[in-house]
Amino acid sequence: MNCPYTITVARTCEIIVERKMMMSEVEHVLLSELLQWYSLQRHDYLNHWQVIMGNLQLKQPEKALAYMRETITVQEQEQKIGHIQEPALAAVLLGLMIGFRQQGIAATLDFPEGMKKDDFWREHWREEYLEGLYGYTRECLAESSQSRGLLNITAEVYLYEESGGLACQVILADEETTLFDKRLKLALNDE
Repeated sequence: MNCPYTITVARTCEIIVERKMMMSEVEHVLLSELLQWYSLQRHDYLNHWQVIMGNLQLKQPEKALAYMRETITVQEQEQKIGHIQEPALAAVLLGLMIGFRQQGIAATLDFPEGMKKDDFWREHWREEYLEGLYGYTRECLAESSQSRGLLNITAEVYLYEESGGLACQVILADEETTLFDKRLKLALNDE
């Protein structure tokens, strides 16, 4: 059984390399991060199997099933990224979602159905967006890392079309308060 991230990360790396042999600095960083995330995912995947097998060996199938359901919830959010047909954008969003998970922050990702289509990205994505989006997600992760002592932190990530371009919004909150609400508009100056 393959780790659900193996195909996404490996294929994204392949596409990035195929698309542009002369990669930008950000693309080099993303490729390096993707390889680190792949290693992390593989490690996590094996750990999950150990927990499940341990519960089954202890004749506790209910615990094994509950643990599987818990891990699937997290993976479903990251797996949504596989529906985005723009590899560089998918890599940046995957890094953001994994970064939140490493910080113990439950994160959700939401974007319109139309963004699952390859045609959408051919019409809307500009390579010039990559650097700004990457910097924005790193800022969000840096700011969210300051909330480590708080309990029940959640992150909501929204990607949507906006007049003249695209927008990405990250909302970090605890049970009572919005800790930050950052929005980035991606648009070319001539649009």
